[in-house]
Amino acid sequence: MLRFARLAWVALAAGLTFGCAMAPVAPPAAGGVRAPNPDELSQWTAKGRLALTSQGEGGSGSFVWQQRSERTELALRGPLGAGGFSVVTDGNVLQVDDGSGQPIDGEAARTALESRLGTRLPLGELRYWILGVPAPVEGHGMVQRATGATPGFTQGDWVVSYEAFRAAGRWSLPARLTATTSNTRVRIVVDDWQLPPEP
Repeated sequence: MLRFARLAWVALAAGLTFGCAMAPVAPPAAGGVRAPNPDELSQWTAKGRLALTSQGEGGSGSFVWQQRSERTELALRGPLGAGGFSVVTDGNVLQVDDGSGQPIDGEAARTALESRLGTRLPLGELRYWILGVPAPVEGHGMVQRATGATPGFTQGDWVVSYEAFRAAGRWSLPARLTATTSNTRVRIVVDDWQLPPEP
């Protein structure tokens, strides 16, 4: 099994790059519900489960992900009480705390997490992918839209597919998504979206 700390690197990847987002992939819904614009939807909390398979090994855990504009606060917990892990980043400064009393900062944190993970994952895309949009093209690779029945896209070496959406406020947000590259698969199930009140 991958060590639980590896799961934090998957979710951490979402908070490290910022910019203008591209067009969303969420299908339109009835009643005025629409796919999100990350420039408008910059404050949110997602709760759910995350599973990672890489190099033939796998692990899973639950997460609470709070996005506050450029600030990501991420808490993860392993299955069956295996322990917790937290990440705070604003896209530049990074802090990781595995509960040992010695938080890891900066490049040391990035290096340690990637070493524990055993693979290199995207460092900014997941923040956008979890909302149902590709990351900004600059620095992240060109985007090719999916042509099949399942909505999604290919960005860089990653294929992102959306299996389900749900209405949250005036937005249609992913409930299940999978990101796959040659030797790594990340699956995210969002059980609960919490959004700020409408003005």
